[in-house]
Amino acid sequence: MESEFLSIKEVAVIFGVHENTIRRAILRGFLVTVRIGEGRRSPYRISKQAIQKIHDTMIFQQFKKKLE
Repeated sequence: MESEFLSIKEVAVIFGVHENTIRRAILRGFLVTVRIGEGRRSPYRISKQAIQKIHDTMIFQQFKKKLE
């Protein structure tokens, strides 16, 4: 069964950017995430719907320019 959520690394590969770029997107509110587990070190997961929405609207290109 395929997961409905992707890791930061998987999302970075999809968009062709560094993992830190995705982390900045999360911290600045461009990507909605869930955290798996409890505590500060629990990993983020990004829903496939959120990725599709960003990809479709090309918000990510604007976000990428702001971060560079």
